[in-house]
Amino acid sequence: MDTESKMGTRPPTKSWLEDTLRPFNFLTAIRERQYVKRICRECLDLYHQVKIDHPTEAALTRYSMVIAKHTGGDAAAVDTIMQRVEESFATWPVERPVTFRDVVQYLAITDYMNENPEESGVRARVAEVVEALIPANL
Repeated sequence: MDTESKMGTRPPTKSWLEDTLRPFNFLTAIRERQYVKRICRECLDLYHQVKIDHPTEAALTRYSMVIAKHTGGDAAAVDTIMQRVEESFATWPVERPVTFRDVVQYLAITDYMNENPEESGVRARVAEVVEALIPANL
């Protein structure tokens, strides 16, 4: 442990590697942005396919179909995800309908966190990436 950590001026870190890489957190944010972009493209492709296959379905039904195709989940899992999307995005600070952007943002964050359990959060501005790649009118 270095002198600074012993004296209590900064919390101890997990390893020397973490100390070394701390200034390079921007690399993590770049990797996260790339991950979010990939999820956006995948979900957008799925949405267009669902819309072709089910042109008369309501938007929320299409969103559920995209979630099912993306996650491979059953109806109960899809319902749970839709409920969490609504709770996360559509009820605070103002109640509003769920959008496809909300769904994609939720999927991107949860997928990333599931694939990177050692991470405590996402540094990238996910909403900005989603807004840039997912049309608002879906």
